[in-house]
Amino acid sequence: MKRIILASALMLCGASGYAGGILTNTNHSASFLRMPAQEAYISIEGAYYNPAGIGFLKKGFHFAFNNQSAFQTRTVETTFGAFAYGMDNNGQMTKKYKGKATAPIIPALDFAYVGDKWFGSFHFGVIGGGGKCTFDNGLGSFESVVSVMPTALNALTNAMGMGDLVTNRYGMNTYMRGKQFYFGAQVGVGYKITPELSVSVGVRLVRASSNYYGYVKDIQLFTAQPLPVNGQVIPAGTQVEAGQLLDASAAMLANMGMSQQALTLEKMRDMVSQVEVNADQQAWGVAPVIGLHWHHGKWNVGARYEFKTRLHPKNSSTTTVQQAQLLNNVAEFVDGQVVEGDMPGFLGVGVGYEFTPRLRVNASMHYYFDKQAHQYENKQKKLKSNTWEVLAGVEYDITDKLTASLGGQLTNYGFGKGGEYLSDLSFSSSSYSLGLGVKYKVSEHVGINLSYFKTFYYSKNKVHSEYYGLGQTMKNIAGFAAQEQLIAPDRYQAIVADVDNRVMQGQLAGKERFDRTNDVIGIGIDLHF
Repeated sequence: MKRIILASALMLCGASGYAGGILTNTNHSASFLRMPAQEAYISIEGAYYNPAGIGFLKKGFHFAFNNQSAFQTRTVETTFGAFAYGMDNNGQMTKKYKGKATAPIIPALDFAYVGDKWFGSFHFGVIGGGGKCTFDNGLGSFESVVSVMPTALNALTNAMGMGDLVTNRYGMNTYMRGKQFYFGAQVGVGYKITPELSVSVGVRLVRASSNYYGYVKDIQLFTAQPLPVNGQVIPAGTQVEAGQLLDASAAMLANMGMSQQALTLEKMRDMVSQVEVNADQQAWGVAPVIGLHWHHGKWNVGARYEFKTRLHPKNSSTTTVQQAQLLNNVAEFVDGQVVEGDMPGFLGVGVGYEFTPRLRVNASMHYYFDKQAHQYENKQKKLKSNTWEVLAGVEYDITDKLTASLGGQLTNYGFGKGGEYLSDLSFSSSSYSLGLGVKYKVSEHVGINLSYFKTFYYSKNKVHSEYYGLGQTMKNIAGFAAQEQLIAPDRYQAIVADVDNRVMQGQLAGKERFDRTNDVIGIGIDLHF
């Protein structure tokens, strides 16, 4: 086929590779990178992390400007039997696909005003997503559809009484890219009930903006018999552009007096070969945020709760309903379709203690209500549990102007042992992270934060009894052929039975190993007046 573009799971390719839950970024500042436990930490960055703690800053105006640069790799090692027939795979069933996600500019802005008892704050940052992920050589879920094409075409042409048209050798050119940014603007107001206790309420407005693009093109197959194409005969064993095979099939049907069936085959060729996913998704969402902070002597205790953000973006895409009927793994990107993609509710609590005027420690815990956040086709039901994190950090004032800090974070996702929730374009894994950095007080009014944060991911494995629904895709193509009277109903049933038998025998089974790396560098400037 001239061009098949498959975006079966592009949904989260550009999703967050940084600290936080499945869909939520929690690293919004250089201060976080060096001191991840921020829920009881008093700073201007508390406009996001600890909004009630803003009330314990000095009276006046406070500003913070932060930028982070993130660099990530994602590697999927895929094993699928039909890969052995790829012209560039050297007979190997296992293949590695590597993606790179780079976001050199991830800005954040914080502002606060503190009065005698009342205080207010504003935060703007990338609350989710935050970059672009590119797989220059595509992914296994792309290549697998091409790898079973010879089998599918053979079954179809046999059902039409035309014999085998192709062998199990294929080649292709493939690529995918995903971009996802969830921008959040948060406004809050708070009140100091007592000199030791403050509360805050606020609201966050979220703008989700995503684009997903990927293709498989230049598909090549080897002929199994001489084929007449455009008045010429292509010898058996020739490498042929896949669309020519369907052209040849249509010509052979026309020569056999089956003109209607020939037209139907051309129609199917056009529907499949012109599938082109270049999908944009846009949505707005709103979430209330409430906070609480208690300060007593050397102790600080803080808490923040964010309600679920309802996000239901609508596709503006090149994918049609008819195309999705043939290739079920592009159904998520049908033009005009509304796709659920809520950001989960969040609870964060923290405690801080000052051992000496120069030495402070903080600890926090995060809990994400992932299973209550609706996703496309209720994907959240595949999660075994919600995500939780434990964070801690220590900072020490080396001098009156220079502070050094070190912290860490442990993240546990609720994917379960089987990893049913994961796909090669939508995956993460539990991890631990280490961050370090310094803050330098240029003056009483100006401070600079510099920091580095690295995440170490645990490898995650997934086993498919039917690799990405390939059996259903083959049935869909046969079903369309039967509906258009290209093949008889009994031949359609025979194809369905053959596909089911292949699944039972493990011929469409596959497995994956997911790995990631992530490095973030941050710089921030605080201003106090």
